[in-house]
Amino acid sequence: MQIQTLDQLHDRIESMIDLIQRLKDENSLLKDKNQQLETQLQEMRQSFEQMPSKQERLEELERENGELRNKQDDVKTRVESMLSRLDVVQ
Repeated sequence: MQIQTLDQLHDRIESMIDLIQRLKDENSLLKDKNQQLETQLQEMRQSFEQMPSKQERLEELERENGELRNKQDDVKTRVESMLSRLDVVQ
C-alpha cells in the first residue's frame, strides 16, 4: 500500500513539474509578446508626438500652395491681358 501511495505521489510530483515547466514556457512567451507590444506602443507614442509638427507643416504647405495658385492666376490674367492687347495692336 505504501508503494502505491509513493507511486501516486511521484506521479503527482511529475505532473506538477510538467505543469510548472509549461507555465514557465508560457510566461516566457508572454514576456516576449509584452516586450513586442511595449516596443510598438513606444513607436506609436513617438509617431503621435510628431503628428502635431507634421500637421503644422501640412497646413503651412497648404497655405503656400494656395498663395502660389493665387499668384499663378494673377500671372495667367496678366498674360491673357497682354495677349489681348497684342491682338488689338496688330
